[in-house]
Amino acid sequence: MLLAERHIIKKGHRFWAEIDNLSWQSENLYNSANYLIRQNFIDGHGYLTYNQMASLRSKTEQYQALPAKVSQQVLRGLDQNWKSFFAASRVISYR
Repeated sequence: MLLAERHIIKKGHRFWAEIDNLSWQSENLYNSANYLIRQNFIDGHGYLTYNQMASLRSKTEQYQALPAKVSQQVLRGLDQNWKSFFAASRVISYR
């Protein structure tokens, strides 16, 4: 079982602006990497793995705007989401 902590902060909190900026940067990285994976897959070039995506994105400003550990976790999460999509697609196609 995965456990998670949830912290809700209000706009008046002293860390709100920093957290808002970091979440916006991680959203930008996720969306740009997702676009590349989707376009590559649609064009028939296959699926870009985490390692391929990390090497493509590591020099971009979206990747470098976040700490390396955070950027890697965003890309790993995206990779896991695509793997889940492919697994679900296989299950649906066999029905």
